[in-house]
Amino acid sequence: METLTQECRKDGSMEAGKERLTGKDIQEKQRMENGEGSGEWENAEEWEGPGEWENAEEGDKTGEEPEWQEAGFPGRRKQKKREYSLTGSLMAKIVAFFLLGASCVLGMGAAIICVYMEMEGIYSEKLSTVLMDMVYPECINTAYEVEGLLEEGYIQEAEEKFRERNLGMELIYKEEDGSENVVWSTWEGGTTNLTADIWLTYDKQEKTVRINGHTLVDGRLYLARMYVDSGFPWDDGLKRTADEVFFLNEHKYAITGVAVAGSFLSLVCFLFLICGAGHRNGRKGIVPGALTTIHLDVLTVLFAGGGAVFADFVLRLSSFASARVVFALFVLAGTALVIWATFYCMDFAVRVKMGKCWRYSLAYIIFRWLWRGMRFLCRGLVSLIMGLPLVVTTLNVYFGICILELAGVLKYLNHSYGFWLWALEKLILLPVVLYIAQVFRKLLQASQALAEGQGNYQVDTSGMIGAFREHGENLNSLALGISKAVEERTKSERMKTELISNVSHDLKTPLTSIINYADLIWDEVNGGGKTAEKMPEDCRGDQTGQLPGEDGKVREYAEVLLRQSRRLKKLMEDLVEASKATTGNLDVNLEPCEVGVLLSQAVGEYQQKMEEKELELIARQPEEPVKILADGRRLWRVFENLLNNICKYARESSRVYLSVEAYEKEARIIFRNMSKYVLDISGEELEERFVRGDKSRHMEGNGLGLSIAKSLVELQSGRMEIIIDGDLFKVVLTFPRYSPF
Repeated sequence: METLTQECRKDGSMEAGKERLTGKDIQEKQRMENGEGSGEWENAEEWEGPGEWENAEEGDKTGEEPEWQEAGFPGRRKQKKREYSLTGSLMAKIVAFFLLGASCVLGMGAAIICVYMEMEGIYSEKLSTVLMDMVYPECINTAYEVEGLLEEGYIQEAEEKFRERNLGMELIYKEEDGSENVVWSTWEGGTTNLTADIWLTYDKQEKTVRINGHTLVDGRLYLARMYVDSGFPWDDGLKRTADEVFFLNEHKYAITGVAVAGSFLSLVCFLFLICGAGHRNGRKGIVPGALTTIHLDVLTVLFAGGGAVFADFVLRLSSFASARVVFALFVLAGTALVIWATFYCMDFAVRVKMGKCWRYSLAYIIFRWLWRGMRFLCRGLVSLIMGLPLVVTTLNVYFGICILELAGVLKYLNHSYGFWLWALEKLILLPVVLYIAQVFRKLLQASQALAEGQGNYQVDTSGMIGAFREHGENLNSLALGISKAVEERTKSERMKTELISNVSHDLKTPLTSIINYADLIWDEVNGGGKTAEKMPEDCRGDQTGQLPGEDGKVREYAEVLLRQSRRLKKLMEDLVEASKATTGNLDVNLEPCEVGVLLSQAVGEYQQKMEEKELELIARQPEEPVKILADGRRLWRVFENLLNNICKYARESSRVYLSVEAYEKEARIIFRNMSKYVLDISGEELEERFVRGDKSRHMEGNGLGLSIAKSLVELQSGRMEIIIDGDLFKVVLTFPRYSPF
């Protein structure tokens, strides 16, 4: 291994002391030299990762990826270098901090100077005006000092105040006519536009003061006219002030540019540091800082408190310093505060990038616990109130409002704003009353819809609370239950009807065979003389069963078999017809029909049977023809069922009334008869299948006639109503009247 490593170092494939081969790499190298190939590396796109160095010596575990040279290992591609980002460079951030500080010093200093120049009017006023405003404080201070010396009589000392200075003074006494008399002067003459007039009041001291033959009068106003030499030959405070003004006026735009450039560079550096916060070359994702573990609000208080203490210290220190020192202090302190705030903003940016901002603050934790506590208390209070009966809760709320209102009335009864307090209370109660009214309206609409049979109606409970919401949800559950029950019942009825129809079809074939063989047996026992067709159609059951001839018993059995088989056939046909009529599987061809003609034909068919039952038929119909939209075959079937029902159950020796009544939009066909049995059943029950007024069932009939008639009438867009009044049995058929227009 050492030999191979040395050879690699001699060939220049690796730099000594920096990059070394592992045992696995050496074995791969030997396999390539022996011609065994290295196909598993030839197509590799890049070397996977650093740091997995097996059997590496000291210095190899640096975490850096080695750069494999193609010359050392043929077929192996050079490792891809790590991506470099300027925002992740530590050196770039250090330079940015340095530029931020320097630009803040320049920009802030220049900005303060710009503000100072704007306040002094350098940008807007004339230079002479600005210069005079700048030197005016020194002029007035000198005038007041001279006033004090003159009041004491120190004329010589007063003149010394103007020696070797760019300032002169004239003490002027104004006459009543406005003329000026110069009492005393230190101005040597010359032209200047820098003058200032200051009024002085002479206050007499122990001795009288005379200046140039003029006695200063106690309490009199004197005008001190100050002259500033615009050439500034002497080096004094006025000259230094003037030089400062001249410099600022000459470089005012350059200073403005420095302020703008410094501010812009500071902003760029600040944004760069904010963008680079949390990024570090060689590390993936956002790298938290040392301050990230501190809660955000705690860190905010620390930074804000530190900045406030530092600013207060600078302000206190500036009160004892000169103007230039104050300027320097403000610039340096402002720069320090900007850098201090930049550190805080960088940490805040790291928190935002990591998603650890508000949720990782101490205030959030405290508010969350407080919110949980309040929510727990509110839920407990609400559950306690909801646990009480609704009437008790309402009374408690009502009496609570009354007590509050009474307390307000008693306290503010004699005050003018008692009315406004009462009005405010009513204004607060108004939305509550409106809300309750709206909720009651929704609940009332829901109950009305359910009463009308709208099973799919749903109450909007989104804005309801408390018992109102519970009541609305109960109504919704009730509506869903009703819809489900109706659907299941409809499905059950349909399945029963289909079952009856299917069973009827299945029984039809064997029943036909039974009827055929019954006919053959009947022919056989009657010697072929009396055929089955000559038997009574209704196969009445009141026969004795003893027929003349031999083998009477066999003939009796044959008669019963034939009669019951035909009855069963009639039942099967009615079942099939009832199931088809109920499910709507019958073809209905609606066309104009004259009711009177169809009813007369039906009456003619049953005239003989009614005479046998001693039934007197009385038919009444309008003189003009009454036309309805109906299917003639289906309507004939309805009349047949109703007349057959009358023949079976009408009282003998009674009257049967058939009438047709014509109205504007509909026509009514009415059947009336007296029942031979006591009708202790409602008309709705008689309309059901397999229900008969004859409870003993000793009469023939299967209880399907009225049900079939009702279904056929409804298929023709009509309606059928059964009315029972004592022994009076009444059926009313109503159809829409036909109109060609």
